[in-house]
Amino acid sequence: MRKKTLLVAAALLALTTALPAQGVEKAMPATSLFFWTILIGSVCLTLAAIVGILGQSKAFCTASDNIARNPASADSIRGLLIIALALMESLVIYVLLIDLILFFVKWGGSTLSTLAQ
Repeated sequence: MRKKTLLVAAALLALTTALPAQGVEKAMPATSLFFWTILIGSVCLTLAAIVGILGQSKAFCTASDNIARNPASADSIRGLLIIALALMESLVIYVLLIDLILFFVKWGGSTLSTLAQ
């Protein structure tokens, strides 16, 4: 697993080294950059929501099972469950915040050609 991770990281690093070598004429247009930002942001938000829902449902099932086994510890389990659910939901909200920032950036003023200069 670690070897695969290192190979992927090395491949990404090798791909990013050629980016500054591109000329101004090969820069991506602002509309294309905006489209890819919207698409990738939507995919990330969808994945974050799905993983958040799965984590919350797993936490709720485990807490309910533990409360059913030991009703005396219901108060402490309930408190930990509320904290855990709040932290899981905050991760989804952070992804939403990053997506909103990316969606409202004025891409016409900052394309890859202006960043390369």
